[in-house]
Amino acid sequence: MKKICVFICLVLSLLVAGNALADGAKYKRSEFGSGWADVDRDCQNTRQELLISMSTVPVQFKTGKQCRVIYGRWISMYSGKVFLDASKLDIDHIVPLKWAWDHGANKWSKEKRRQFANDPINLVAVEARLNRQKGAKGLDEWLPPKNVEQYKARFKRVLIKYGLKA
Repeated sequence: MKKICVFICLVLSLLVAGNALADGAKYKRSEFGSGWADVDRDCQNTRQELLISMSTVPVQFKTGKQCRVIYGRWISMYSGKVFLDASKLDIDHIVPLKWAWDHGANKWSKEKRRQFANDPINLVAVEARLNRQKGAKGLDEWLPPKNVEQYKARFKRVLIKYGLKA
């Protein structure tokens, strides 16, 4: 019996490895660029620009250069909670990068993956706890405690825009 289990495990691992090789390289965050991009080169990367656009009040910056947001007022789409300190927020990819990789992004160009990782349609400022709870899960594995229908609609909008398979 033990030999049969070992044999089955070996066959399954070979099948999984074969599928991974057939689909290309394994997922690495770096395949989507080296972090938040500053496309317009104004010193505000995607994170900062999203914090500015999502704040319900004018934001405050760390310095007069206005590169890094430190205060504002954000309402988490996932919980409805209000945040004033930018450092308490993560910028979440509604469609996670690894999930996207596993559903078609592995076949995209590096430029398309970089665009996807920095696309405001796929980004939302939320509390770190819920972002980390979600991880790389899709709609069938995780839903936020609030605004479920809005979350599902945004997720599906990103799938359609980028031609990802659910």
